[in-house]
Amino acid sequence: MALEAFHNLKERKKRNVLGAISSCLKKMSYDELSVNDIVVEADISRGSFYNYFTDKRDAVRCLIESRVKNYFDMWFEVIKESDNKLFDGIKKLYDKIVNILSDEINITVMKNLKFFSEFVIETVRSHRFKEYFDNIIQWFMNNTIEGKEFLNTEKKMSNVIDMIIILVLNTILAETNEKLKPFSENTDLEYKLSVIEKGIK
Repeated sequence: MALEAFHNLKERKKRNVLGAISSCLKKMSYDELSVNDIVVEADISRGSFYNYFTDKRDAVRCLIESRVKNYFDMWFEVIKESDNKLFDGIKKLYDKIVNILSDEINITVMKNLKFFSEFVIETVRSHRFKEYFDNIIQWFMNNTIEGKEFLNTEKKMSNVIDMIIILVLNTILAETNEKLKPFSENTDLEYKLSVIEKGIK
């Protein structure tokens, strides 16, 4: 995980460093990425980089953690717009994620999608992310119809959120296998979500 020095940076500086990592990954795959690429793009010294991160994996994980938090924030908003319905909210969130990816998409981004997906799951399950994720689960328990009426334990809610995250990531990966042509409307995401939804009621 990112080192204390990174967390102590001003928000503008953090955004600059994370933006540089993101910019690099639009130009090259994760395997091609080097610490030097990040250092040059962010206009920082190698010494500063190693004050912030242990290695490039740590740096990219930090980027993905920030993105995951952004996506959860978006999910909260679309749930509110969807009359506090968990599954209606995830359908809208999926469309938003597709639009974000479509705006940035090129072959090099696609080369990183499998890696990003694995990292998202790892991030959500990580010790460092635990307190944030626990708060998310509590929010879903208190603010969604499903949380109030059907998912009466945090463990059940956590399992459902885990399934939804994996399903969304797998759907995005499946759709990008054909080089985003663009994202088709014929996805089985809604069907699979409906199976999970029926299963909890």
